Amino acid sequence: MALVKLPHYSRLETEGALPGMLVNTRRALRRVERLMSRAWLRTQVSDESEPVLRFGHGHAAWWVPADIKPGSVVYCGGVGKDATFDFEIAESMGLEVHSFDPTPASIEYIKRENRGRIQFHPWGILDKDTKIRFHAPLDRSHANWFIDNLHGTDEFFEAQCFTIETIMRKLDHSRIELLKIDVEGSWGQVLGSMLSSRVFPRAICVEFDSPAPLSRVRNTVRSLQDAGYRLIRRDKENCLFVRD
Repeated sequence: MALVKLPHYSRLETEGALPGMLVNTRRALRRVERLMSRAWLRTQVSDESEPVLRFGHGHAAWWVPADIKPGSVVYCGGVGKDATFDFEIAESMGLEVHSFDPTPASIEYIKRENRGRIQFHPWGILDKDTKIRFHAPLDRSHANWFIDNLHGTDEFFEAQCFTIETIMRKLDHSRIELLKIDVEGSWGQVLGSMLSSRVFPRAICVEFDSPAPLSRVRNTVRSLQDAGYRLIRRDKENCLFVRD
């Protein structure tokens, strides 16, 4: 795997952290929104009889269709510090896995753990091709950084993001069999842009989180359903959609 450069770090000079009480209130509201979205997603599962397999550990585990053909292309947006799903589907199913994450902790994790199992790219996935700020979480030990400054922190880094359509062009792919999106609140933009570009992976794994207000979740799911996708597995916010 080619060496990659860490994104440039900066620190906001004019923006202080939000008061603790306001931060906690916002976190509580996001949790309520997440629980409401979970309850609604439960009503949208259409068919749990289709054969699926589960890969990854703990919160990084996902369901995938059992009949994905070896050699198929898989995109995994969002690595964090646990790529067990990415590694296992590459090894167990013989898939060509490309993983994407610009956060420094993820880049270091992949350098340490990959051992050539997947192809890694230090890019973000978004609805436009741009360099953008990623804001720090409250707990710096976490690998999840956010395009929206959800926690009112004053630290950020800048990294390059691309649309799925642009990434497919850069990597010379005409089709994606499976797309996994775990991108801390940017799922709506990413999937909306993908559908507008008429890119239709056969299966989509998406985490509706950070934040996940019911109106946004519902609109995104309806757009997927209008494009021919069915929700066939759900584990809290982690959902598997398939398109026939």
